[in-house]
Amino acid sequence: QQQQQQQQNKARQRQEMEKKQQAKPKFKDLEAALKALVISDLRANLWAVNENFKDNHLMMLKAITAFLNEQLRVDSVDPIFSDKPQSYPYSVIPRELQELIDETVADAGEQNVQYFYDLSLSNLASDMNRNQPHLGHKIMLQAMAQSNPQICANNLARNAILRNSFQNRSNVGLSLLWALGQGGFGDPDVGLKVWQDIMVPVIDLKTYSKYVVEYIHAILSQHKSTNLEISSSEFLTILSSLTTQVKASRDLANLLEEASKLLVERYVFSAPKTSSTFTTLFKNIQFIAKSELIYFGLILCLTEDPECWAAWRGLYRKNVQQTAELLAYIENSSTESTQKLVGDRLFHQFLDDIQEINLELGQSKKKVEGLKASSTVLQQVQDKVASKKNKSAKAASKTASRGAASVCCSFLLATFLLFGLTGGLIGFDTYRAGGTFEKSHTGQLLKQAGLLPAVEDAWTCTLKHSARGYKWAEEHVPVYYNATSKAVGPYVEFSIEFSKILWNGTKKGFGNVKTLVEQKTPVVVDFIEQYAPGLPKKVGDFTSSSWTAVSTFTVKTYQQSCEFFKTKVFVGQLSPENLGKAFNSTQLAAAQYYSWFHDQVDFYAKVQ
Repeated sequence: QQQQQQQQNKARQRQEMEKKQQAKPKFKDLEAALKALVISDLRANLWAVNENFKDNHLMMLKAITAFLNEQLRVDSVDPIFSDKPQSYPYSVIPRELQELIDETVADAGEQNVQYFYDLSLSNLASDMNRNQPHLGHKIMLQAMAQSNPQICANNLARNAILRNSFQNRSNVGLSLLWALGQGGFGDPDVGLKVWQDIMVPVIDLKTYSKYVVEYIHAILSQHKSTNLEISSSEFLTILSSLTTQVKASRDLANLLEEASKLLVERYVFSAPKTSSTFTTLFKNIQFIAKSELIYFGLILCLTEDPECWAAWRGLYRKNVQQTAELLAYIENSSTESTQKLVGDRLFHQFLDDIQEINLELGQSKKKVEGLKASSTVLQQVQDKVASKKNKSAKAASKTASRGAASVCCSFLLATFLLFGLTGGLIGFDTYRAGGTFEKSHTGQLLKQAGLLPAVEDAWTCTLKHSARGYKWAEEHVPVYYNATSKAVGPYVEFSIEFSKILWNGTKKGFGNVKTLVEQKTPVVVDFIEQYAPGLPKKVGDFTSSSWTAVSTFTVKTYQQSCEFFKTKVFVGQLSPENLGKAFNSTQLAAAQYYSWFHDQVDFYAKVQ
């Protein structure tokens, strides 16, 4: 009887609680519900829980979740928060509440947080299935995933069973995918694992496909400087999943294709040794439905690391057919990376090498699969390379001609300045003497010294030979310049290629250092915080304030300088209008002198 009475009391209490919940009003949207939150009530609740359950972190986390579930009652909520930022809803909750949740999660420890995360997933599905308030679960799940993304991928097998249980309830299933996918926005490796194990099995279902495709595209599009720490088998499995979805609509198919290229690109650039990645991709061309994605990755490897050419050369004898298909792709492709590859000196050397290998294989008694196709494609690619070389040679010739013309113009400018300065001084002296050189100070001085006739003859002779020399230079300098360019060209090309290789190595080294700094900075900050609490924050605040002060000072200085030059310098005779007029007059006078100079050169060049 006592047990029956206790059961009746519990049933009565449950009914009363349900009535209270039903009577409590619901908010129009989540933002309105968050504005109505009273954080002091939550703190009082947590204080009471801590008094009853001393240092029980799980009870503290449960208390926060229960409080948020109770207070955040909304009419209808999109399970995946479409058209909202990735950090929503955690990004819009009050700052004080964020700090309280973050502090509680940090104090709980990794093991407790992992347990509570898995428990919250189950409770989220259960409460949504019973149409109970559940937004507190989502906020806490997102907060825990942001603090430690790895917890989203630690129990994928268990969570896959949970997803299967609620797969037919799309709002519950999408909420589970959303919660498990939150870690991927902080760590792409976690996101890829969750996508492959949790989301791919439901990608063909109409209610899930859009979110699943958009998710993989989103996590691969951001944090591109972060290296992917996935194995080659994981990479090939994920790429295979991306390229075998035949039921996708056109928009989703485009997103899948972009995501596939992003995955290949990031995998290649994340590899510690690009030549090993090249070998892996080359041996798995047939494994992927869309082989052009593997070709895309192979071309990236070849342009990134010269060692890949040696790797390809070593693979050729046993992979003649695959090489023929890759060369055919290179010949027919017009992408920027392919065009860059076709112009690479190492590619030309590789073509010559495999042509020799083809001759050896053709003389052997053993029939080699794909040898004929390889020889045919090789000839086509070599023709394309030769055509491009001819175009490059013509372009270089045009550039050389322009360079020669530029040299002539520079020489002419120097001559113009020299003759102009000397002639100007003598002309001014002659002008002051009434226009007669013999009566000028220069002429009188030379006459008194008995040098005037000799100077006049020397001047005439100088003008004559200078004019003839100028004519000769104008005709022959471009020819010698072209010959020099052809002789030095290969060495210049080699220097450019070596500089590119050196630059790529330096860039990769800086990228690795940057990644190491990004990975180790939180560890160093935590270490400093442990022994000097508050120091990292003070350093960050000081750096921020210093940068703000420097930026403000620079902007003000620039504005004051502009105002000073505008009001104090560029006025009166130095105003923009007067400067423009003076420039136009000078330009006209220079053109007149240039014409007169050419006439004089032609005249004196004919003097015997």
